[in-house]
Amino acid sequence: MKKYVTYWPFALILVISICTRLPQLLSPNLLADGDECVMGLMSKHLVEGKEFPVFFHGQAYGLSLFECLPISLAFLLGGITDLGLKIPMLLMFSAAMVFFYLTLKAISPKHKGWALLITLLFICLPAWAIWSMKARGGYLTAILCSHILLWLLFSKDKLHSTANWFFMGLMLVIVYQSQPLWLPGLLPLLIYKLYPRLSAAHIKNMAWGILPASVFFIVLKLFASHHWQPKVFSFNLHLIGQNIVQLPALLFHHFNAWYFLYYIYTAPPACNWAAIAYLIILLLLLVAALYWLIKPAKENYLFLVLMVSVVLTISYCVLLVEHAPRYLMPLSGYLLMALFVFMLRIRQKRLLLVPLLVLLLISLPAIYSFKDYTFYPAKKDEVMACINYLNKNKARYVFSNDGLLDWQIMFYSKEQIFCRESDTADRYPEYVKAVNDAFLHHRQQVALVDNTADIKAVSPDSTVHIISHFYILLHPDERVLKDMEFKN
Repeated sequence: MKKYVTYWPFALILVISICTRLPQLLSPNLLADGDECVMGLMSKHLVEGKEFPVFFHGQAYGLSLFECLPISLAFLLGGITDLGLKIPMLLMFSAAMVFFYLTLKAISPKHKGWALLITLLFICLPAWAIWSMKARGGYLTAILCSHILLWLLFSKDKLHSTANWFFMGLMLVIVYQSQPLWLPGLLPLLIYKLYPRLSAAHIKNMAWGILPASVFFIVLKLFASHHWQPKVFSFNLHLIGQNIVQLPALLFHHFNAWYFLYYIYTAPPACNWAAIAYLIILLLLLVAALYWLIKPAKENYLFLVLMVSVVLTISYCVLLVEHAPRYLMPLSGYLLMALFVFMLRIRQKRLLLVPLLVLLLISLPAIYSFKDYTFYPAKKDEVMACINYLNKNKARYVFSNDGLLDWQIMFYSKEQIFCRESDTADRYPEYVKAVNDAFLHHRQQVALVDNTADIKAVSPDSTVHIISHFYILLHPDERVLKDMEFKN
């Protein structure tokens, strides 16, 4: 009986993680975005033995292997579907939440109930409503590995093990290779927990985890395709000034989570209320940190270190080239850990119970509101209608300037249709070559699919088929492709 009492929080975490995402998973509007479809195609190739993908296509960063492996297994068991993409990622997120709970429990074993409540807040946080199931080259690998690392750091018995020092070093490398945005928040906690315990033996054991793995990835990157190198950060002073002014808006959009890349959408009221609540929590914790800096006490050090992690995670956003709320994804864990530790320092903890339960109640309708979430500009029925029309007309090769639709067509058609966008340096050049060859030798199998906003490039005498946001032109000629700025 005691075993069941011990493990029931893990079952609850898994059940809540799944149940809160069921409305999305069961929605007829469930649609993988273009980047997820890249991961789906990578996993499909792994199943078929065509390649062994390590990094996200076209780049030598964004470690994707640990996400492709469970997706590939899902594809083997249930076929190549968007559910096969989403469910393995949700299980990775659930595992991360288990380790988050274990970390909080390790910080204060006497407050298991509070640790579970904070974990449930994390699960129901709107910021992770979509991302908890998004296969996107490293984000879920990073959150899982970072929380495993934190659990090892805060579990007193774990720091005495030689194997765990090695494992912590390995986790650091994986987090860095997957999504280094987690590192600014991790490093203060690593220093705080490990510096007092450092010895020559510990440094050696950790180095055995860091150095061979680092060399391994360096060698891999020598052979990886790395032509996809967008500029994420800039030290332009004018841009930094703009980002500082827009930082509150960036935080708000991150917490309400109604965005896609840098497109910002109108969020439902529940998501906005949840975002406001988390901004208030952030502000109150910053005030508390300033107060305890003035009156330092040893028992407050962990809270102050966690707030350094929060501030460092927010700070790199002033260097962003684009207003992209997804770069704040690591913030949630550090902020909620800080809230938990702050709560431990409060004598009348029960005063926090009602506000936190209210926040949880607000978060439930907020996360439910993502049931029919769609991102610009495609909807599932439109994508499938495009695929059906192309199949009906035996169009197996497609030109498209929509850098998301092309990957969706390829994934949802299970590569019965190949697509390319305007630039030849696409994430997977093999698709570009296949479409180009078909245009030269099998033009009757070629089509152009694009957003109706760009329909002016098609001559008036051309017959186009319009499907909501998109038009399809069969057998396009050189002039149309030139006007659409497709590169040879």
